[in-house]
Amino acid sequence: MRTYLADLHIHSCFSPCGSLRMTPQAIVDTAAEKGIELIAVTDHNTAAITPYVAKLARARGLAFLYGLELQTQEDVHLLAYFDDEATCLTFSDEVYSLLPHSTHDPYGLSDQRLVDDAGRLLRVEERFLVNGLRMSFVETVERVWAAGGFPVPAHVDRDLFSVKSGLGSLPLGLDLPLVEIRESCTPELCRGAAVLKTSDAHDLEHIGRRVTYITFDAPTIDEFRLAAKAVNGRSLQASG
Repeated sequence: MRTYLADLHIHSCFSPCGSLRMTPQAIVDTAAEKGIELIAVTDHNTAAITPYVAKLARARGLAFLYGLELQTQEDVHLLAYFDDEATCLTFSDEVYSLLPHSTHDPYGLSDQRLVDDAGRLLRVEERFLVNGLRMSFVETVERVWAAGGFPVPAHVDRDLFSVKSGLGSLPLGLDLPLVEIRESCTPELCRGAAVLKTSDAHDLEHIGRRVTYITFDAPTIDEFRLAAKAVNGRSLQASG
């Protein structure tokens, strides 16, 4: 069993909320320099850049979880993690089909630039990715589990794009052993779940500002879930 210093919510330059400096190479280099051992890039409603980050991360000796950050029809953000590239990208394609066909960027955010592991620009996404999917929060959670992923409500204590802002409280009866927080969590927002802290980094300087020490046998979805339930010495300890 090993303890990883993990930052599992990082945005790339393909995210409209991410700095254009957040290329795969820059993300991996910055995480390694800060001592991060396990990362996940979770862009809004897409996992398109994850294969390029994964390639560089593993070459640098970092563990990697595939993922993306979903936005439900209630404008609640939900992190979804996957073990393997093919499963994550298939799910990402399904999510993309549920996005509104809108190019309007109401926030005036940066271009959505898909960049590969060598820094080459592959394309600029025209459809605005920070939009609510045609799925409710409950439906989205269930769909992530059904696809073989691990759903984690994002920054539940935030005043925007969260369970707190969109639903008021975490719905009862859902299988959610882990929630992400920024500062603290009320019983209505956590429902007894373990807590994860991440940077939610949109620029390189933010990587590692909040982290979680995760002790488990391997960085897999099954082990991640067992760590959330503190099974047989596995654990999560949020910091920052």
